[in-house]
Amino acid sequence: MNVFWTATAEAHLDAIYAYIAQDSEAYALSTVDKITRRSQQIGDFPASGRKVPE
Repeated sequence: MNVFWTATAEAHLDAIYAYIAQDSEAYALSTVDKITRRSQQIGDFPASGRKVPE
């Protein structure tokens, strides 16, 4: 399965980076890396996780 990032999602990711980088560029890079790795995991294992009761 492929995961596609919308322009809005990419803009939000950039904003997250910019906000955190004000205090720590290293932590900002780490946070963005964790988010992007998680999206790759979703693409590789789309059925992982649990269903949240509505």
